[in-house]
Amino acid sequence: MTDQELMQSIKTKWGSLFDSVAAQAPAPPAAFFAALTANETGGNPLATRQEPAVLAALHAVLMNRKPAYGSIGRADILGYAQQITATLNMQLVVAIDQLSTSYGLVQIMGYEAIPYNLKGALVLQDPASELVVALKMLRDFATRSQLDLASDFSELFDCWNTGRPHAPTFDPAYIPNGLQRMQVYQALP
Repeated sequence: MTDQELMQSIKTKWGSLFDSVAAQAPAPPAAFFAALTANETGGNPLATRQEPAVLAALHAVLMNRKPAYGSIGRADILGYAQQITATLNMQLVVAIDQLSTSYGLVQIMGYEAIPYNLKGALVLQDPASELVVALKMLRDFATRSQLDLASDFSELFDCWNTGRPHAPTFDPAYIPNGLQRMQVYQALP
């Protein structure tokens, strides 16, 4: 599938949702959300990806081998676990699995359920709910790194992929692909 076909498909399926999110100023344009979706999942709202390194890190926090993973401590994991299932053993297994998996159109990590007070990471598989969280995350990135949501697209793609601007992305084409896909999307009828 060419980028033209991919972006047309994404616009057909998700364009009105991206428009509504982008209208909530301050926000990046709809083309940014479309390109981010293309980079992450190609438009599949049910996409998930288990992150083994995150799983190992969260397990280390849970077992008190490490004080925290970013801002997530043991108490955060236990609190999240209590929200999602009835028995403690299953709570912990399910919680660690959900927190170390990315979800939805733009692949938000499950552990973002903690700082954004979500009732479980699976809410991220609902595109409308997920994009509300994505916008909050982008605003937080912009505030922390003094970025302009209307123009600093390279840095925003970088933050999305790595957590900070000017960091090497796993895929060296991630940022150039995003910028190119934004242009393709903007040129669509």
